[in-house]
Amino acid sequence: MRPKDGVTLSSGYRALENANNISYVLIRGGEFTMGSPLSEFDRQSWGSDGIQYQVIVSDFYMGKYAVTVAEFRKFVYASGYHTDADKADYSVIGNRKAKMAEGVNWRYGVSGIMRPQSEENHPVVHVSWNDAVAYCKWLSAKTGKRFYLPTEAEWEYACRAGSRTPFNTGENLTTKQANYDGNYPYNNNPKGICRQNTVAVNSFAPNAWGLYNMHGNVDEWCSDWYSGGYYDECKARGTVTNPAGPEAGSYRVLRGGGWRSGAEYCRSADRICTSPDNQEHYIGFRLAFIP
Repeated sequence: MRPKDGVTLSSGYRALENANNISYVLIRGGEFTMGSPLSEFDRQSWGSDGIQYQVIVSDFYMGKYAVTVAEFRKFVYASGYHTDADKADYSVIGNRKAKMAEGVNWRYGVSGIMRPQSEENHPVVHVSWNDAVAYCKWLSAKTGKRFYLPTEAEWEYACRAGSRTPFNTGENLTTKQANYDGNYPYNNNPKGICRQNTVAVNSFAPNAWGLYNMHGNVDEWCSDWYSGGYYDECKARGTVTNPAGPEAGSYRVLRGGGWRSGAEYCRSADRICTSPDNQEHYIGFRLAFIP
């Protein structure tokens, strides 16, 4: 395929077309500093990034790519599952002027148009946390492996891939490295491309551990409940092993930023949250599993 708008496609495109060939990377466990320093530019002052604390993560496998339209289609057709967007009969579309659109579900793109065949390899959107968990349960039953949404700690550890900078690309993230709204660059850097759409899940170069689009393209669901004070609780305990988030809450965590985000929201430590039944045009998910 010929790259478009600065997007570089990897050689794994044909392999990914085979829906049975789901690629994962073994992430070797270790200790890292989670969160962002107070000095990090555009750090969310209202506390969403959280203070830094030490975390130990055990070995796990992480999906190289976000779950695609084609993969989610197999799940729906095999299980007869109805997503939260199906039940509500609407989702959110648009860019900066987002709006409700009737009849939109996982089959549709960010602008409310039915996905063409050329976008089967894009990340599925308009999927809630509940939908993502249902997909995990279906795939676990089918394969005998325990698939799940990664914890925040696993997600950030895998995203950073050993880096301690705002992005795994260093001190800056350009639209030649990730799919975000280039009208809102990081730290007064030059503006870039605003594609106003998702791109194929194997676009751009992977991070140092072989994971694609951990920054940008779609915000990704994590398993954790959200709490603004959770990091403080963890820091008070010292080094924490495999933190899994609060025991309860009203909102689930999203990580990574997306196609409509400014660069600051794509930082490795940035975290947002929304209701687990919320489904929108910028939300997708990536799987983790333990054999």
